[in-house]
Order: sequence, then C-alpha cells, then structure tokens
Amino acid sequence: MKSYGLTLLILFGATLLLAGTPARAVNTVVVDAGHGGHDRGGAPGQRVPEKPYTLDVALRLAATLRENGFHVVLTRDGDYFVGLRQRCDIANAQANAVFVSVHFNGAPRTAADGVETYYYSPQSSGLATAVHRRLLQVSGLPDRHIRQRGFFVIRNTRIPSILIEPGFLSNPQTADRVGNSPAYRQQLANAVARGIMDRYR
Repeated sequence: MKSYGLTLLILFGATLLLAGTPARAVNTVVVDAGHGGHDRGGAPGQRVPEKPYTLDVALRLAATLRENGFHVVLTRDGDYFVGLRQRCDIANAQANAVFVSVHFNGAPRTAADGVETYYYSPQSSGLATAVHRRLLQVSGLPDRHIRQRGFFVIRNTRIPSILIEPGFLSNPQTADRVGNSPAYRQQLANAVARGIMDRYR
C-alpha cells in the first residue's frame, strides 16, 4: 500500500508540474474567418450579416500577427465558402501552430450581448483564457465566460484551437460599433494577438 501511495503521489506531482509548465512558443497561427460565400452567418432573421466582419477582423489579426513575427495561414481571405472539414484540414496540416476561429454571436433577444470564448481540448484552455481576458479588456462588454464545447472546427483540430465570439451582431449597439468602426475592429484583432502572445511568447 505504501508503494502504491508513493506511486500516486509521484504521478500527481508530475501532473502539477506539467500543468504549471509555460506553453512552448508557436511559430504559426491559423486564422479562420467564420462563414463566407452563401453562408452569411448570424441568428435567423438577424439584420447584420456575420461574414464580412469575421473576415475583416481575421485579416486585421493576420496582419498584426505577421508584424510580430508569426507565420499566418488564413482559411479564407475573401468572401467565399470554405467547408468545416476543409478548415480543419488546413489547421491540421500545420506544425507548431494554433488555430483561432473568428465569429460574432447572434440571438433572438436583441438585448443579449457579451464576450464568449470556446475551446474543446484541455490543451486549448490556456489559449482560451489568455485571449478571452484581452477581449474583455478592449470591448467592455459583459463576460459570458469561457466555455468548453464540441464545435466542429475546434473538436476536429489537433492543435490548440479556440473559437471567439466578441459580441452579438443581433444587438443594435454592438452591431453599430462593429459595423461602423474600423478602429474598434482593429482593437479586437489586437486583443486576440496580444492574448496569443501572452500565452506563447
């Protein structure tokens, strides 16, 4: 029994050490602009489409990351449709990389708003935490928390992967802010980039 208890103690200690180990640096970020082409995104009946703003933020994020020395792979760089499996295949083809899928939220209730960040695998939780914190700082929106969910693009990628929802385009105030302020969209992109660097640099 003593030997068994000692073994458990050693294993538990090793787990704690692993959890506390800083994340290794990454060279590549796969930036995934949600929706595109015939898929406009958004809740049913939502006036403001999601796809142009996910692309705009994704392109701004890509530029900011490149300025900071990252290699960036975009799953789409224009208004065209890319299937979910293809997005995952692009991510899984990269070595020493992380995956960030850019979305905006929508809901039938127009008052709904706030920032949500999703992850699936435990290896992605640290990235989700770092990026979510930065998005809350720049947006000033309610914290709708970090959530573990099995969305296709984060469930089927083998690298650390997150999906961000920095506000609701079904909310008129947020839709106006996102739609009419390139400076705000740049702030969102910068926040995601800072979160990535907080975690991996």
